[in-house]
Parts: sequence; C-alpha cells; structure tokens
Amino acid sequence: MLSLDREDILLAAHASDWRDALQQAADALVAGGRATPDYREGLLAREAQSSTYLGQGIAIPHGTPDSREAVLATGVRVLQFPQGVEWHDGNRVFLLVTIAAQSDEHLDILRALTRVLDRDGVSERLASATTAEEVLSELGREVVPPRLDAETLLCGFPARDRDELVLAGAARLRQAGCVSDGFISAMLAAQPVALGQGVWLAQSQQDVTRSALAIVTPEKALETRHGRITALACLAVDAQQGQHQPLLERLLTLLEEGAGESLPGLSASALLARLSGESATAQLAQVVLLNAHGLHARPAKQLVQAAREAGEQHGVIPALRLEGDDSGVVSAASLTKVLGLGARRGQTLIFSASGDDSAANQAALSMMVSAVQAGLGEAVEPLADWRADAATPLEASEQQATGDTRQAAPAA
Repeated sequence: MLSLDREDILLAAHASDWRDALQQAADALVAGGRATPDYREGLLAREAQSSTYLGQGIAIPHGTPDSREAVLATGVRVLQFPQGVEWHDGNRVFLLVTIAAQSDEHLDILRALTRVLDRDGVSERLASATTAEEVLSELGREVVPPRLDAETLLCGFPARDRDELVLAGAARLRQAGCVSDGFISAMLAAQPVALGQGVWLAQSQQDVTRSALAIVTPEKALETRHGRITALACLAVDAQQGQHQPLLERLLTLLEEGAGESLPGLSASALLARLSGESATAQLAQVVLLNAHGLHARPAKQLVQAAREAGEQHGVIPALRLEGDDSGVVSAASLTKVLGLGARRGQTLIFSASGDDSAANQAALSMMVSAVQAGLGEAVEPLADWRADAATPLEASEQQATGDTRQAAPAA
C-alpha cells in the first residue's frame, strides 16, 4: 500500500484557479521523480471526464489510464491551499492529494481517505495545519480495521459443549493472525455471557494484535448445562487500537432482528451477509466488476448515479457489499462509502434491495447490474475465465443449502 511521508506534504500553496493548482501538483510529482511533465495532460483529462473532488475540502487528482506512460514511479504529493481553490464543479478545495500510480495502488489511498472524511472538522484542520506532521496526523494515521470475514467464521462445527466452541473460535482467530497463544488460554478461563437467542459471547484483551470477532456455530443448537447454544462469539479486543465496538454492534444488530435461533445451518457466506447488515428478506443480484482499475472515482460516481436513478424510478436505493469482504453493507448511493469498499477488477459486487415491492426491488437491482456490465462509463474487457452466467443472481441451490429464502433479482 502507498504511504505518506513528511516529504510528500507541501504546505501554504497558492493558486489562481483549479488549473493552476493542477499544474503545481504535476510539477510536484515531476520534481519528486514520480512523473514526466506530460502527466499534467492526464490530470486535466481526468477532470474533463469527472471531477475528482472527494469531499471535506479534499480532491484526489490522478491521471487517466492513457497517461500511465508518463508515470516514472508510483507516488503521492499532497498540496495544501489554506485559502482554498474554487474547483471546476463549484466545490472549494483545501487539499490536493495528487496520485501517480502505475497500476491500481491508488485504490488503497482512496479507501484510506474515505475514512478520513468520516471525521468531523477534518477540512478545517487540514486547511489550518502549519506543519507536515499535522497533515500526516489526519491523512497518514494508520488505523488497523477490525477483522470479521469468512476466515474468522466457523459454521457447523461438531462441538459437544460450550468449551469446544470457545476453543474453536479462539483457534480461528489465532489462525487469522489476530491473537497469539495467550489469548486461547485466557478464553478458556473466561466466563462467556449469554446475549440471548442462544448466542454467547466470550472476550479477552490477552495477547491480541488486532481486534477481531470469531463466530462458531454448532451443527445444530446445543442443549448444555449452561443453556441453549446456537452460536459462540469470541471477541479479541486490541486495547491500543480499539475498533472492536463496531464488531459488537454487528452482533447485537443481528440479535435485534431475531436471527439468533436461525444461525445453525447457515453457511459462512450467509452468516457474513447477516453480520454485514444484509436483511434476511433482501432480494439480491451479483455481478463481477470488470473495470481495469476497479471502483476508482469515475466509475464509482457512475455507480452512485445509477443507484440514485433507481431510487427515483423505482423508489428503491440498493445496498452494496463485496463478496467475501468484511467491509459490510453500504448504500450504493454514497460515493464515499462506495469508494471505501476499494473494489478491484474481478471482485463480485452483491447488490441488495429490501423494499416491500418485489417488482420494484428487482427493477432497481437490474439497473445496477446493467450499469456495472456496461462498464460504468469505461470500456471494459471480460476476465480470462469469464463465464456467460457470471452476472446471474445468487443460486437458488445455495439459498436452500444455507436456509436462505431470499429472492434473487434477475440479471439485466
């Protein structure tokens, strides 16, 4: 992943207009040995296609695919404009994060920046910063996200009692690299707490390197001396980084929906979908992303526009998640949330709609699938192993096997 250093930050810049700001950004990349002067044309061409304004006073100018020949080495330059620059779309920019990338490394930066946008007052702090360290504290602060994905889930485990479930969950987290041996010992000594609906929670801070949640479900609900068990959740709490609260919230939301008793029998993918915030009654459609450089700014904006049009035409704004990813479900109409997924070519996008009108749901989902298949404003090429049915709805057989009775929307 690309990272920022103190030398990448240029403070107290002044520009007469947005073109002048882009020229200065291009000059900074050239001076740093990252690009040739021709890269400026790529920056201008990208802005002509779609504004790179991201939000909170931040723009992320980067070249088009055709301008990659002008990139000498992947890098970033950050220019601060304390007085602001009127951007061509009417927004005011205080910080340019200018990217020269030889492949899709910039997607990692986009994903990190979308997290920055969630913090209140960030644009004011960036505009008033007087040292590179202040800017880095906003942009370069590494936050290790909590872990909850298919590798931390274990479904249908042949356990006979609660302790076996606890041990299996702790071992799962160790295999995922989130804890070490001391955590397993601490978990065996812990007293799990009943959350209701047969779901139990055990947690520890011992030997934790990354906040994470493992969930183990038995083959069928267990009747034990402790009580009924439909699932055992093992929570690893990183005391320094924190980040564990969102994991608990996902688990508690699932219980609020009354889904605890239905957990045994779900596959890992179905359980992850529930934990990600996808409704059990949602209608789904999936499609493979074919854009060469993933969901960067331009195709992401096209996808968001399609979602908003679906809302206008059918009264349904679809949600979106990545298959097998732990980022959760986001609104397909939120640019920052869509960019935050960091979707790359070849990944499967799963759209969901939970409205009361099944026909409207299906129409909205079909619009999203069609937009992705059409390339979201870019020319796309099929994958080498492309199948004709790659954008079909989720298979009914999988739904039956996991106890998932949701309807899938037809592909357009």
